[in-house]
Amino acid sequence: MNPVQSIEYLLNPSSIAVVGASTNRNKHGGRLIHHLLMHGYTGKIYPINPKADNIQGLTCFPSIKALPESVDLACLLISSKYLLKTMEECVDKKIKMVMIHSSGFAETGREGAKLQQQLVEYAKANGIRICGPNTIGITNVKNKVFASFSMSMTSTNIPVDGSISYITQSGAIGGAMLSQGWDKSIGINKWISSGNEADLDAADYIDYMVKDDSTRTICVFLEGIKDGLKLKRSLVKAANKRKPVIVFKNGRTEVGRKSVQSHTGLLAGNHKVYQAVFKQYGVIMAESLDDLFDFAMALNYLSLPDGKRVGVVSTSGGACTIVADRCIDSGLEVPDLTKESKERLKAILPDFGAPQNPFDTTAQILNNPEYLKQGLEVLINDPNIDAMILMLTILAGSVATHVAEDIIELSQLSDKPIIVAWTIAENLAKEGMNKLRKAKVPLYPSPERAVKSLQVMQQYKRFLEEWERKKEVYNVALLKNVPVVDYSIHSKH
Repeated sequence: MNPVQSIEYLLNPSSIAVVGASTNRNKHGGRLIHHLLMHGYTGKIYPINPKADNIQGLTCFPSIKALPESVDLACLLISSKYLLKTMEECVDKKIKMVMIHSSGFAETGREGAKLQQQLVEYAKANGIRICGPNTIGITNVKNKVFASFSMSMTSTNIPVDGSISYITQSGAIGGAMLSQGWDKSIGINKWISSGNEADLDAADYIDYMVKDDSTRTICVFLEGIKDGLKLKRSLVKAANKRKPVIVFKNGRTEVGRKSVQSHTGLLAGNHKVYQAVFKQYGVIMAESLDDLFDFAMALNYLSLPDGKRVGVVSTSGGACTIVADRCIDSGLEVPDLTKESKERLKAILPDFGAPQNPFDTTAQILNNPEYLKQGLEVLINDPNIDAMILMLTILAGSVATHVAEDIIELSQLSDKPIIVAWTIAENLAKEGMNKLRKAKVPLYPSPERAVKSLQVMQQYKRFLEEWERKKEVYNVALLKNVPVVDYSIHSKH
C-alpha cells in the first residue's frame, strides 16, 4: 500500500482496534479510548484485552483474531516483546494500518533496533504500514479522530475549522505545543506524532499534507531524517502547491544530536546542511518553539504582502519607535506616507499628534477608541504601504473589545495583511484578544514576534517568485529521482 493511502487510514479510520485497552483511564490504553469517546468519534471502536469483557461501555475482545471484522487502524499499546505475534494477527485479519505506541525499540540500542527492523520487514512483506513505534498518537479534529493518549487531548476548546497540519518527532513536546496552540485558538486540525519513524517518516507525512485539500500550512518538529533525497522530493511538491513548510529542527549541537538518537533512534545530522537544504527548497526555519506557530498563524491566516513596506500604528509613541526599529533591523521598510494620507491623519489627530508613519494615536484613544480605526484605515489604504503592524499597549476592558472589533472589520475588508502585537496582561483585555483570535487575526504578545512573523511572510513571498523561475529544473529532477544542487544559495546576494 502506498504511503499516502496508508496515512488516509491512519487519519480517517472508519474503525479502530485498541490492543492493550484498559478500564483505567490513567493508563495509556484507557486514556486513548477515553479521548476517542470524549470527542465523539463516530466510527467503531474495538477494545482488545483478554482480561476484560467490557471497557468504558464497549464490548471487549481477547485478541485481534477474535474481532468480528477487519479494521482500518490498529493501535498497539502493549509490551514490545508481544508485538511480532500481534502483528501476525493483524496480517491474518487484513488490518490496513498499524500505529505502534509501545517503546523499547531503536531508541534503546542494538537489540531494540533489531526488533524494530524485524517488525518493519514483516509488515512491509505483508502490505501493512506502520506509524511509530514510540508514538503518542494522532488527531484529525474535523473528523473527530483523537487516537492518542497525550493529555493534550483533554482540551475542551479545540478549534474545529483549522487548516494547519503539524508533524512532530517528539511526542511529549509535540503534544504540549499542540495544547498551547489550541488554547490560543490556532486551528491545528491534523497532528501526527511520528515516533521512531521505522516505516512511514516525516517526508511521507508531508507528502500526504501536500495532497490534503484541507491543509494550507505544514508545521514540523524535526529531530532527524533517514532519507534526505526523499525529504527533498516532498519539499518540491510543497513548493509546487505553494504550501508553506515551517520546521523547528532539534539537535543542533553535538549534545543535542546524541539526545535525539537516545529517544528516537534517528540521526540528527549537521545543522548547517539542514539550513542550506531548507533555504534551497523554501522551508521556513523556526529558531524557537514559539516561532513554529507564530509563523504558521501569519502564513495560514493572511495574504502574502506585495512588498516589504510596513505601516505602523500604535497606542504609544515609544511602541512606535520599537516596532519601527525592529522592522528596519529585519530588512523591512517603514516608508513615508503620501501627502493625501498625511492630510487625512492631520484631520483625525489632536493638535499635538504627528501625522506620519509610524502613527501614534496618543493617549486620546482612551477617550476616543475610533482614533485607531481611523488611523489604520488611512495607512492601510496608502499606496506606499504593503502590510500593517498594530502595536497595542494599555487598552483594556470595553475599550479593548471595541478596538478589537474595529481591527477585525478592517482586516476583513483589506487584502493587505494586518498583524497585531498586544503587550497588556491578557486578563485585562481577554475578550478583545479572544475576538481577534477567533477572527483569525494574528496576535502576538511582543513586537519582536509580530515583526519576525511579517518578515517571514515577505521572505516566503520572494521565495515563491523565485520558485516560479526555477521549478521546472526541480520538477525534472523529481521525476528522475535525483537531487538538485543550487549554488545560488551560497551567494552573498
